[in-house]
Amino acid sequence: MMRHLFRFLFASGLAIGAVPATANYADARAALELGDYQTAYAEFLRLAQAGDANAQTALGLLYDEGRGVPKDPSAAVAWYQKAAETGNPQAQLNLGLHYERAEGVGQDYEVAIRWYRKAAEQGYAPAEVALGTMYYRGLGLPEDKSKANVWFKRAAEQGNASAQQNLANALYFGQGAEIDYAEAFKLYQKAAAQGYADSQFNLGVMYDKGQGVPKDLGKAYFWWLLASERGAPDAARNRDRIEKLLTAAQREEAQTAAKQWRPSAPPPQGILETNPNLAVSPVQKSEPEAVGTALRISANYYLTNFHSVQACRRLRINGSQNAERQAVDEANDFVLLSVPPSSGPTALIRVGRIHVDELVTAAAFLLPGDASPTLKLTSGKVSSLSGLQGDTRFIQISASAQLVNGAAVFDASGNVLGVVQARPNASAAAQATGDNPQNVSFAITSNALQGFLDATSVDFESAGLGVALTSGQVASFRNVVALVECWR
Repeated sequence: MMRHLFRFLFASGLAIGAVPATANYADARAALELGDYQTAYAEFLRLAQAGDANAQTALGLLYDEGRGVPKDPSAAVAWYQKAAETGNPQAQLNLGLHYERAEGVGQDYEVAIRWYRKAAEQGYAPAEVALGTMYYRGLGLPEDKSKANVWFKRAAEQGNASAQQNLANALYFGQGAEIDYAEAFKLYQKAAAQGYADSQFNLGVMYDKGQGVPKDLGKAYFWWLLASERGAPDAARNRDRIEKLLTAAQREEAQTAAKQWRPSAPPPQGILETNPNLAVSPVQKSEPEAVGTALRISANYYLTNFHSVQACRRLRINGSQNAERQAVDEANDFVLLSVPPSSGPTALIRVGRIHVDELVTAAAFLLPGDASPTLKLTSGKVSSLSGLQGDTRFIQISASAQLVNGAAVFDASGNVLGVVQARPNASAAAQATGDNPQNVSFAITSNALQGFLDATSVDFESAGLGVALTSGQVASFRNVVALVECWR
C-alpha cells in the first residue's frame, strides 16, 4: 500500500553525499523548512540547473506537492529523470513511482521496475521495498513472493519498518516462506518499536492468541492501546474487548506503559528527510478484515460468493489454508477457491426436483461484535421455486430471521440445496412475495451450482433428497462449511 510517498522518499544532499551540500543548498533547505517555498524553489532551481542531483530531486518534490510552484507531475518527472540518470537513488525511486502510478507519465510497470532496481542495487531500503512489492503483487513481472521476501529481507536488515512488517507477514501467513510465528513476532517487534501501527496491532493479536509468544492479555492490551492511538483499524475495538478481561491493576500498568512509550526512531523533522518507514508496503493485519462462508466441494476446491472475495488480496480457509481464486461465474456470483489438497468430507450437491415447503437449514459464519467468527444455523422452508420476476435460478426461503448473504442452504438430508445471495430490495421483495422482507431470503439453486462445476471440470459428489437428518446429525454441516477470511 502506498502512503505519502513523495513527501518522504528522498533525502538531503547530506544523506547520500552524491553532490556536496553547499551553503546555497543549506539556505534552500532552511527556506523550505520555514515554509518560504518561493525562495526555496529559486535556490533549488539555480543549483539544479548547475547539475546538483539533490536539488533536482528537491525540485521534483516541489512540483509534486505544488509548493512554491503550481502542482505539475510532468515537471516533477522531468527533474527526477535528470537526477535519476546521475544515480541518485531517491530520484530513481520517485521516478519509478510515477511510472507505476501513471502520474505525469504513462503507466509502465517495466520502466518503474527498472528504476526501482537501480536504486535497490545501491542498497536504498525504500527502493528494495518497492521492488519487493512489485514481485509480491505481480506487477510488470511474474508474481513471486519468495523473491519479494528476498528484497524485503534486505531492507529489513537495514531497519526499514515497512520491510520488517512485510517480511513478518510472509512468515506469519506462509507467503513465499514457511510459517514461523516466533520469527514473525521478532520482526513485528522491530517495526512496532519504530512506531509502525500495523505491526503494533499484529503484536496485540499474537499476544492475544499466544502465537510465537506466551499468551499475555496485558501485553496485547498495551500494543492495542498504542495501535489505536495511531489509527490502526480495529485496534480500538480489540482494545476495548480485552480491557474488560483485565484487572484494574493490569489496565493501569498497560496504560502507564503506553503513555511513557516512545518510538526508537523518531520521525523526520523536515520534509527533505528520508523516512524509510513510509515506503510501498502490502500492509496486512494479522486479523482478517472480513469473513464469509464457503462450501468444501472437493479435496482442493471451495466455493463461495464472488462479490464477497472480489476485493480481497489474500484469502484463508479455516484459519490455516491460503486460498487462491480460480474460476469465476459473475452472473451467478460463484467463485472457486483452490487450496492444497487435503482429506476429509465434501459437500453433497442436491440433485432432483425441489419442492415448496421443504425444510432447509442455512449455515453461515458471522462476526458478531467483538467475538470470534461463529457458525450460525438458521431453520426455514422453501416458500417459492423462483426468485424476483420469476427468476428460476433462485428459490425463496422463509425463515425466522434474515439469512446471511453467502450462507450455505442444506435440505433435510444434509445435501446442498443452494447458496444465499444478496438480499433484494425490500419493497421489491414485499411486492413480489407478499411476505415481510425481513424474513425473506433468496438462494441460487444447486442446479446452477452444478452447471458451474461442470463447466469448470471440477468433480463433486451429489445426492437426492433422502432420509432426514436427526438433530444430532445436523452438526455434520460443520464438516463441509468453511470459514473464509479476507484481507483487502
